[in-house]
Amino acid sequence: MQVSPSHSQRQLVSGKVGWGWRQATYPISTNFGFAGCLMMVMAIAQLIRTNEFNDQFSFVAFVGSPLLVGFAIGIYTTKSVVEVCRQNTDYVFSQWQAIAITSYWLVLIGGLSSYSETASKSFVAIWWILPAAVFIGVSATLMVRSAKSKVTNTNIRQALESVKNNDLNIVTYSDQTVLISPSSLAQQPRQFNSLILILLGLFFWTMLDFAGSIRAIVAIAFTITGLVGLFTWQVQLRSPEKLLYLKYTGFWGIAATYTIDLRPFSSLSIVKLQEANGELSWTQLTGGNSEITLPLAITMLVSQDKEDIEEDAINDQLGQTLREEFLLAKKETDSDSLGLAHVLLPQGAGILAGMAFSIIGGLILIIFPIAAQLSVSSAIAWLGVCMVCPAISRFLLRLVATHSLQSDRVSYPRNKLQSWEIGTAILLVSAFLTTPTSKVTPSIIFNQSLPLLTLICGWLSISIGICLFAFVRRTPLWNSNN
Repeated sequence: MQVSPSHSQRQLVSGKVGWGWRQATYPISTNFGFAGCLMMVMAIAQLIRTNEFNDQFSFVAFVGSPLLVGFAIGIYTTKSVVEVCRQNTDYVFSQWQAIAITSYWLVLIGGLSSYSETASKSFVAIWWILPAAVFIGVSATLMVRSAKSKVTNTNIRQALESVKNNDLNIVTYSDQTVLISPSSLAQQPRQFNSLILILLGLFFWTMLDFAGSIRAIVAIAFTITGLVGLFTWQVQLRSPEKLLYLKYTGFWGIAATYTIDLRPFSSLSIVKLQEANGELSWTQLTGGNSEITLPLAITMLVSQDKEDIEEDAINDQLGQTLREEFLLAKKETDSDSLGLAHVLLPQGAGILAGMAFSIIGGLILIIFPIAAQLSVSSAIAWLGVCMVCPAISRFLLRLVATHSLQSDRVSYPRNKLQSWEIGTAILLVSAFLTTPTSKVTPSIIFNQSLPLLTLICGWLSISIGICLFAFVRRTPLWNSNN
C-alpha cells in the first residue's frame, strides 16, 4: 500500500518498514490453524454422517486428494503472507489467485445445481476440505518459518507489550515524504483474521445445521465483519506541497483515499467532550474559518486502563508528526455537546442508521420465511450482497451525515464495470434462478421467490448496517465556521 513518491529515486532517512513482522506471524499462524482445523473437522464429520462412500478406500481418496493439493497451495501462499508482513502492506490477490478462487467458486455453483440434496451435502463437505487444507498449510509453514527466525518467547512477549506504546510505523524519506501507518504487529494479524472471517461466513452458511434464520444471520455477520476489517491504512505527508493523503484499502468499495490541503489550517487541536469527563476526544485540523475532524480509526488508540490513556496522550505520535512536518500549533480544549454538534450529529446519525439497518435485517430473517437448504441462488446472492453493500452504505452515509468528507473520485475507464454494478447483476441472476420456467400465476411466482428475496433483503440490511459502523470511524468530517 505504499503511496507512489513524487520522485523515482529516494532514500530512507529514518524509521523501519514493517517492524515487528516476525512477531506478527505468530497470531496469524495460530488463527489460520484454528480456522483450518475447525473447517476440516466439520467437513469430515459431515462426510461421515452422509455415508455416501461404499468403502474406506474411496473415502480416503476423496478426502486425501484435496487435502494434499490444499496443503501444497498453502505452503506456496505463505511466501505472499510473509512478504506482506515484511512490507506492512495490504494483501492483494494475484491474477492466478483470483482466477483459481473464481474457478473454485464456479465448481461449487455447478455442484449445487447437479446433485440431489443428500449428495450435495457430501459435495460441499469435500469442497471445503481444500480451503481448510490451505489454511492448515499456511499455518504450519508460518510456524516453521517463525521457529527458524530464532525469536525467543521473551522477545515475542516484549514485542506484543511494546505495541501498546508504539503502534505506529513512521518512515521518513529523503524527498520530504513521511509515511505513517500501524506497525506490522498491530495491523497484519487483524488483516488476515478478517480474511478468515470472510471465508468462515460462507462456511457457516453452507455447513451449519441450525435454523435457517440463525444460520443466515451468523453467516452474513461473519462475512461483512471480515470484509470491513480487511483493510490497512496509511497517511502520507508531503511537506513541500502541504498535502496530507489518507488512504484506506479494502475490497469492493471499502477502500477510500482522501487528499487534504493543509495550507488553510494553522493548528492541530485535541477537543474533549465535557460531558464525558474528557474520555471522548477528537483530533481536528483547525484554521481561520474551517476545520476537519480526523477519522477515529487513526486517532483513537484502544487502551485498557487510564494509565495507557495518559501515556498515549503524551506519546501522540500521529499528532506530533503532523505538527512537526506542517508547523501546526498544538491546542487542547474542552467543549460541550452543542459546541461539538458538527461532530456528534454526523457520527451519531451514522451509528443510529447502522443500528437500525442491522436490527431490521435481523428481524426480516427471523420473521419472514427463508430457504432452509443451501441452493445455487443463495450462494450467488451471498457474493452479490458483499459487492453491493459498500456502495449503498457510502450513499446512505452521505445522506445522514452531510459533513462527511467525500473520497477522491477514481476515474474508471468506460469499459470497466464498478463492483456495485457487478454485484447488482449477480443479485438479479440469483433472483432469476428462482423464477419457474413454466407459465404460472404471479402469486405462485411470488411465493416461490419470497424466501430468496427475504434472504437478500435481510442480508443487505445487516451488511449495510455493519458497513455504516465502519465508515463512521474512517470518514473525515469538515465544518465551515462562516
